[in-house]
Amino acid sequence: MKIKSFKFDDLKENWHLKETFFDDFNLLVGVSGVGKTKILQALDLVRDVARDNDYRLDGIEWTIRFTHFKQEYEWTLKSALTDDEKTIFLPKTSTEIIYEKITLIENNNAIELLLRSENDSHLCGEKLHKLKKTESALASLSEEEDIASIYQAFERIFNETPQYTVPSPYQEIPVSAAIPISQRNINLHTFFENIPVDTPTVIKGYYLQKVFPESFDEIKAFYLEIFPKVDDIKIDIMAKKSGEYIFSYAIKESTDNWILPPKISSGMLRTLAHLIEISTAPAGSVIVIDEFENSLGINCMPELTNFILDKSNELQFILTSHHPYIIHNIPWENWQIVSRNGSDVKVTKATHIPELNTASSLDKFTQLVNLPEYEGGIS
Repeated sequence: MKIKSFKFDDLKENWHLKETFFDDFNLLVGVSGVGKTKILQALDLVRDVARDNDYRLDGIEWTIRFTHFKQEYEWTLKSALTDDEKTIFLPKTSTEIIYEKITLIENNNAIELLLRSENDSHLCGEKLHKLKKTESALASLSEEEDIASIYQAFERIFNETPQYTVPSPYQEIPVSAAIPISQRNINLHTFFENIPVDTPTVIKGYYLQKVFPESFDEIKAFYLEIFPKVDDIKIDIMAKKSGEYIFSYAIKESTDNWILPPKISSGMLRTLAHLIEISTAPAGSVIVIDEFENSLGINCMPELTNFILDKSNELQFILTSHHPYIIHNIPWENWQIVSRNGSDVKVTKATHIPELNTASSLDKFTQLVNLPEYEGGIS
């Protein structure tokens, strides 16, 4: 999956994102308060609605255009606006979806696949039975031949939130009984395509360690270069009397004892989680990371920045950052400047700003922070 453009309106909160165009690698920059995090949260909401996860859908409208397996699609959805303020405290409300449309884009022509309105619903021209009003048609019809591939595309959006120690019943560990741990000939990305999108990062690391030890060793070698005082890393698993297992990152320094969270620094944990999540993401995935620099020391940033840039030929990245080092060391052509005027949020590609086109490489960061677009905070 690759997100090409995104437009989003929250009528409840009076927040509006103008149509935004994304490239393979996108670094959203701008002062605090302009809406960088809210853009990523809006993308999360779209994914949750597509997957029928818990969400609050009240007065929300969006249009998202994306490609998947060389096909281009557009999905538009509108939900009703309620007057009940209590709905903001509920994880998922019964707000009705009043309009939904999915089109296939071929040679600049829009071919309607699905249309749902308050009065009628059609799939590829065939009238549909009444759909559940509080559930997206994309989720309701996920097993239909013309919708299944689109539904699966939204399994490829990963909001990288490191999870360090996760209890999980053994029977819920998503390793197929048909794939023995000892098997080595299965493709890494094929394996992780069949694991639920919300599988905690630490469990993905455990599979990597057990099923793909060579790939885990590559991550280990990269990690030890960043942290030369570390001698070894592993994913530990401990059984509990309750029948659950606890997965945990573990590192070994010069002593003989393994160090577990919370005694591992947050920067060391976050670095390892980034490496695992990005390494296990199937090709064509979208990696969303808010404030990429959080918890990272300056010693982590150069290697991690290069790591994600190297992966941008097979993954799409949508990141936010305030850190001068991150911004300065990611090519300026990948900057997306976020500005806000009242309730309206606009994202402008750096390449569309003449001042940045004429600045020297060394002056571009200075030019950026002095741009009216960059300073477009709360007004």
